[in-house]
Amino acid sequence: MSLLSALLDTGFRQPASCLIETGDPPASIEAIAGLVSSVEISVSRSEAAEGSIVIDDRRKEDGNWIAADSGLFERWTSIRISADFQTHTEEVFRGYITGLKPSYPANGGEAKLELTVQDESAALDREHMRQVWGTETTTMTDRAILTALIAPAGLSAAANCGEGQSSRSLSQDATPIQFIRERATANGYELIFREGSVYFGPMQLDIQPQAPVMIYAGAATNCLSFEIADDAQRPDAVQFDLADRDSGSETVSEIVSPSLTPLGTTPTANEGASLGTPSVWRISKEGDETEAEMRARAQGLANENSFKLRATGELDGSLYGHVLLAGAPVPVDGAGARYGGPYYVDRVRHAFNPDGYRQHFELIRNAVGDTSTASSALAGLI
Repeated sequence: MSLLSALLDTGFRQPASCLIETGDPPASIEAIAGLVSSVEISVSRSEAAEGSIVIDDRRKEDGNWIAADSGLFERWTSIRISADFQTHTEEVFRGYITGLKPSYPANGGEAKLELTVQDESAALDREHMRQVWGTETTTMTDRAILTALIAPAGLSAAANCGEGQSSRSLSQDATPIQFIRERATANGYELIFREGSVYFGPMQLDIQPQAPVMIYAGAATNCLSFEIADDAQRPDAVQFDLADRDSGSETVSEIVSPSLTPLGTTPTANEGASLGTPSVWRISKEGDETEAEMRARAQGLANENSFKLRATGELDGSLYGHVLLAGAPVPVDGAGARYGGPYYVDRVRHAFNPDGYRQHFELIRNAVGDTSTASSALAGLI
């Protein structure tokens, strides 16, 4: 079934439920699923995915508690959360239980078990390591280092990961995840843990977009609210100083402009260019970073600052029919000629509760102007 026919098919829109599995291999907690009162998971393209699960616990006749004593929930038990749309299932989160908080108030009917969960990066934050990667003559790429660090946790690098840098040997004095995040920042990369693999690379603006966010689209509407902040204060470029080219010469500066594909018809840097004064952010060298590392960091900052539009809103998960993924493009239809068009998903908070499945999102954009995507054609058809 095509996306268009699926969105127009009323049978496609089924109430979404939350599927929770624990253990290895994962098994459903079906026996106590009815006691789960809420699930909230926050997923970001730059931070660890984490969240909480609240279970209304009940005491049995033998004095044990249904949830707390079930053996399903222990520290470092693997856990997987999916959205079940009846016609298909999509994964929301995969990771570990990192905390448990049972509470037993005066009224036994209000007893609860709250679980804290974190994505698979939690397994990379257990051991502080001192390690030198590569030598002065044989360096290693950041991707090779990443692959070596995540392998013991049973994780693999995504096929489209970036290579990163390999200009010198690197000293690690941190846990694997702390060091990997440092290298992601040094390259201006995203770091996303998803379904057993790790994406370590630049923003993925050109990959297949997700199902569209539909505003005021009649029966096809899936967006409950949408609000945009259009910021003029973020700089258009980043400047940094290079080491002296020759002894006694003046310091040479370099200006780096955004290098990413504009998500729209007019890049954000174009607005304000007529003022004559460039909007430039100046950075300084950090520690012993090389010229190549400084240039990569400047490029990453220039790219990040080009996203001057930030949209916040809420999706009805059942009507949307999909799990909105951070770190991927999504078209927005119904926001008009200036603000409609492709956006990039920065973060999503997934909430399952008695009111249904809601996805609270933050989208970013480095351009304005609707590019007349398929979602616009869909709105017209409706």
